[in-house]
Amino acid sequence: MNTSLFISSGALQSYQQKIDTTANNVANVNTTGFKRKDQSFSEILASQINNQPRSYQEIGRLTPNGLRVGYGVRTGLTQLDMQQGQAIQTGNPFDLMISGNGFFQVGYPSTAAGGPIDVRYTRDGNFHVSPDANKPGSYHIVNANGGYLLDQTGKPIELDGQYQVNIDSTGQIQLKSKNGQGASSISPQQVGIVDIQNPHVLQNVGNNEFAIDPTALANGTNASTYVRMMLLGEAQISTGYLEGSNVDLGKEMTDLMTTQRGFQMNARAVSYADQMSGIANNILK
Repeated sequence: MNTSLFISSGALQSYQQKIDTTANNVANVNTTGFKRKDQSFSEILASQINNQPRSYQEIGRLTPNGLRVGYGVRTGLTQLDMQQGQAIQTGNPFDLMISGNGFFQVGYPSTAAGGPIDVRYTRDGNFHVSPDANKPGSYHIVNANGGYLLDQTGKPIELDGQYQVNIDSTGQIQLKSKNGQGASSISPQQVGIVDIQNPHVLQNVGNNEFAIDPTALANGTNASTYVRMMLLGEAQISTGYLEGSNVDLGKEMTDLMTTQRGFQMNARAVSYADQMSGIANNILK
C-alpha cells in the first residue's frame, strides 16, 4: 500500500510539472521567437542500497545491483524544440529573423562600473534604434528590454545618425549618407549570430531570453565550449520579418488533456491507497 502511495504521489508531481510546461507553451503561442518546451519522464529507482543480502534474492533482477524496484516516475529532461517558427512580415527595417540555426546576442551593461557585459541569447529579433545619451548623434540597436544587439566581437552595435542603415541577409550593415552624397559603405560591425551546439544548456532567464546554465555544463567545460560565432554568410537573416512562435496549439491542447487524465487517475489512486491504509490501521487496532 505504501508502494502504491509512493508511485502515485510521484506521478502526480511529474504530471503537474508537465501541465505547467504545456500551459507555458500555450500562453506564449503569440510570443515572437518563442521556442516550445517538451517534457519527458524517467523511472525512479529506490534509494535503498544493498538491502537484499542473500544472493538468491538477486536472481532475475532487472534493476542495477544493490537497488530495489523503482517507485514510479519523475520528470526527466525538459528540452527546447528548436523547430523554425512562421515568418511574420512587419516592414520594420530593424526587425530581424534568423532562418535556421542561430541566436542573437543581446548585452546588458554591468551594474558595476567597467564590469563585463551580461550576454544573453534570443530568437526574438524585434529591435529598434535608441539614441546614445553619452554620444549625441550616435545610436544603438536595442530590444524591448533595453538590451543592446551585439556584433561579431561581442560589442554593442553603434550607428552614426548621418547614415541610412540597411542590414543585408548575411548580417552586414550597409551605410548610405542621408544627404545622398558619397558612395555606400559597409560598417566594420556586423550582426553577431552565434550557434549554440547544445541548446539544452540554455536556461530561461525571462523576457524570452536565455543564458548558459553553469549547472548543465559538463566537467572541464565552460560557456565558450558550447557557443560558436557563426561565419559571415553562414546564418541567413531576413530584414523586415519576425519569427513567430513554434507552438502548435492543437498539439498542446491534446497533450494537456492527456496529461490531465493521467493526473486525475493518479489522484484517484492516491485516494484509494489512503483508504486502504486507514482500513489496515483500524484492523491492527
